Amino acid sequence: MPKNLKQYGQARATNIMGQQPAGMDGFVNIGPALVRSPVTRLFGRPYPIQFRAQGALDAWAHALGNTGLWPLWQAPGTLCWQIRQEILRQLECTRSSSSLVARISDEDCLRLAFQVSTNLKYHLSEGTVVEATAALETLLANSDVDLSLPMSMVAPPYRAQYLRFGEVAKRYLKVPDPQSPDHCFDGVFCFLTQHPSSGDREEKCWTLELVFISKRQDSYGGHVSLLGETDRGDLTVGEWLAEILGNVKAADESEIHRSMHAAVSYVVRVFLYMALKQARVTPHCEYDEALRRAAGLRERKRAKLLQRAASLYNGILVGPETLPPGASEGAAGGGVAPHWRRGHFRMQPFGIGNQQRKLIFVAPVLVHAEQLQGDVPAPKSYRAGAAVVSTA
Repeated sequence: MPKNLKQYGQARATNIMGQQPAGMDGFVNIGPALVRSPVTRLFGRPYPIQFRAQGALDAWAHALGNTGLWPLWQAPGTLCWQIRQEILRQLECTRSSSSLVARISDEDCLRLAFQVSTNLKYHLSEGTVVEATAALETLLANSDVDLSLPMSMVAPPYRAQYLRFGEVAKRYLKVPDPQSPDHCFDGVFCFLTQHPSSGDREEKCWTLELVFISKRQDSYGGHVSLLGETDRGDLTVGEWLAEILGNVKAADESEIHRSMHAAVSYVVRVFLYMALKQARVTPHCEYDEALRRAAGLRERKRAKLLQRAASLYNGILVGPETLPPGASEGAAGGGVAPHWRRGHFRMQPFGIGNQQRKLIFVAPVLVHAEQLQGDVPAPKSYRAGAAVVSTA
């Protein structure tokens, strides 16, 4: 298994939830499910879709479907982190009776628990694949976020989603400590979980878990996990970023902070865009449609259709198909090289006396686009300490 898994925020998770809910007494035979769980090749599919396609989801449903864990893990208030802790406990219990598990090192057990927990949380929460168009990725790559924006504006649309990165995003979102030049992020699991606060207050708190998946060419490459508490109050984007990245402890902390700051802020921008009234969101349900067609077929034809449907998935496509006309501008001053005038998200006053606020997106502008001979200019490098969140 790849060796570059990192987890940030596990101690914080314990503080959020107070204590881990009680698991099962004893253990069940999870050996067959473990065999099917490691994802090595993606076969061009989004990471959670490959997990399902190789039979891992069915194997876990067979192993645990009749236990109390299965409905508990589907509960809206269960964290991915909590599922991971129970899987680790089951692995420890199984070691004494299974030669297969006994040969797995502690480090590999942790990696396996990460793979299983993220995928099970996604599928048991009826997760959706979210993909941005190349045009939207280009616009967001050249835009910034005001750090004073409230985190209440950053709301993933589903309990569980996998934001899959396209080619544009992959070019500038950098994996910390890459194994090779072709090591890149495939996407990120985003889990937003509501639960009672751990203090004496009665209001609800929220936990946002981000688990980034990396790959090399078409092979799984590892995880980077971030976890942070948020709320529906006055917490700002800047404060939330500082909190979750404050858990990062590494030899080259500045490089990890730089790359993960860029990656997390990109995710924030996608969800900010989706919160706009004018956001373009197109659903597609190819997997559900294939299952409906298969239901009316005879066994042999149904089996063939279901086999072909393994690569299909439900999801949403976000963003415009092409760059808007305002993204290109032939401004005066021919001596200036083509470059992006960066866009930004901000709160705009409106209403009587400008007492109300609404989120708006000012799109970036490509200055002197008519002079371009090849590719669109790359985004500027991230500058630590800037007043806005910017990507590398």
